[in-house]
Amino acid sequence: MTNNAPKIVHVVGHRNPDTDSVCSAIGYAHFKNLTDKRFLFAPARAGKLNEETVFVLKRFGVPAPNELESLTPTVSDLEMKRPISVMTGDSVQALAHVMREKGVRALPVVDETGRLAGMVGLKDIASHYMDSVGFTDIADNPISLDILIRTLDARMVSNTKKAGHLAGRIITASMQKGTILNRVRPGDIVIIGDLQDIQLDVIRIGCSAVIVVDGMPISQEVIAAAEAQDTILISSPHSAFATVQLMTMSEPVSSIMSADAQPVGIYTPIAELRQRILDSEYRSAVVVDSDNRLIGFVTRTNLLTPVRKRAILVDHNEISQAVDGIEEAEIIEIIDHHRVGDISTVAPIYVYNDPIGSTCTVVAGMMFLYQVHIPAEIAGVLLSGILSDTLLLTLSTTTERDRQAAHRLGELAGVSVQEYGKELLHASINTEGKTAAELIEADFKEFVISGRRLGVSQMMVLDCGEIDLREEELLAELERLRATHGYDLAVLLVTNPLSAKQERVLLRGETWIVEKAFNVKVEDGTCILPRVLSRKKDFIPAIGLALSMAGPG
Repeated sequence: MTNNAPKIVHVVGHRNPDTDSVCSAIGYAHFKNLTDKRFLFAPARAGKLNEETVFVLKRFGVPAPNELESLTPTVSDLEMKRPISVMTGDSVQALAHVMREKGVRALPVVDETGRLAGMVGLKDIASHYMDSVGFTDIADNPISLDILIRTLDARMVSNTKKAGHLAGRIITASMQKGTILNRVRPGDIVIIGDLQDIQLDVIRIGCSAVIVVDGMPISQEVIAAAEAQDTILISSPHSAFATVQLMTMSEPVSSIMSADAQPVGIYTPIAELRQRILDSEYRSAVVVDSDNRLIGFVTRTNLLTPVRKRAILVDHNEISQAVDGIEEAEIIEIIDHHRVGDISTVAPIYVYNDPIGSTCTVVAGMMFLYQVHIPAEIAGVLLSGILSDTLLLTLSTTTERDRQAAHRLGELAGVSVQEYGKELLHASINTEGKTAAELIEADFKEFVISGRRLGVSQMMVLDCGEIDLREEELLAELERLRATHGYDLAVLLVTNPLSAKQERVLLRGETWIVEKAFNVKVEDGTCILPRVLSRKKDFIPAIGLALSMAGPG
């Protein structure tokens, strides 16, 4: 939030992150932090980790990336200096001095614990000054003696009762003696010059305080009388007129502030913050923490420059798969291996989209090219991403570059690709105790093809009999997803990695699309396809071709 804070770039994969998405984010953030010192690159994830990814990170001792719920800019993205504030007990004059010195029109007010108490601005000072015309009585609004002494730069001569506040009518002794004595009543505050006889008279009458102006000397006789009568005696260096004016400015800030500050938090969206500032009579907003302590102050000036989070997208380039708020973010790079999607940018950016088996292969290739150091744990997570996305290098999307990268990373990680691949496979295939929703959402992606919205999930099992037993509830969950999100087609691809013959498909919605794409018959929401193990290379392209041939409607 300050000018010294590092500029963060979030390296993030798609929603419902799989292992390739998370591991490529970790690997690419590591690579960028070594090769680009302009920013701090932070790996992130756009959802809950699946069991396979949890296994991978634990296996190689790599902390899980923070979950990024949205790229919508918030108050935390603003570059704000340490806020200037005043305290509730400060005088109005001290407030005016701070505002003049700092060149500001409004300030937050805090209490003695640093918690927000309210807001105050020039308009409040002006209103207070106008209201103080004819300032003659503070009986109902006592002034703190400490504040008064500071404001007047005065000297306390006598205060035998150790009073903390000054109260009463204010009488300026600028007329004849008889008139003064006729007007003064017990409890009044008398402002007077070097008229010693009148000073003694008003003390004897029982005034609560005598303020001697112009820095005039005060005799010992007057001091003794004040002490005897418990009268407060003050020496002011100012004229009588200036002293009265300054007394009006001796009231505490709390007496003129607005207690309705309506603060914001660091995670308040910038759009909401902007509206708050526009609606505020102070044209500003106060930022507080969860304990209502002041941490920032935002004015319209802070919003002159557009505020956007920075992000690098890995393993996807479609809005439907991106983290919330992607449209408001500044995308600076895209690293992917899928089809080209619908994300657009205002300025030219670096895009590396390579049709190979895994985004982790792309990241590893960059590291090899730049000859940067690849720690064993980073090599391990990149290897895991490759093996996961290529199903142990067996999918039709697997290239020779995937195989070469996997074996090289295996050496750096100190593991056997074949043996570790078996560990990873067993960690990824676990349906026991999971609901239908958990099974489908574990690896679920959205696609928009020829104007139709598709939701496609893929899961692996070693025993297809498990799916037979749960077919009804899985189909029901697909229908719920379809209806809730407005998909034209919701699909679950069930893959048995030990079988190379066929793949089971469960679907709800416009099932004719799958029938046309693969020349099969869908019965009771299910069908069998030829060996289709890749969503992006085998399933989605065939669906796209079928829809393009079908034409509109």
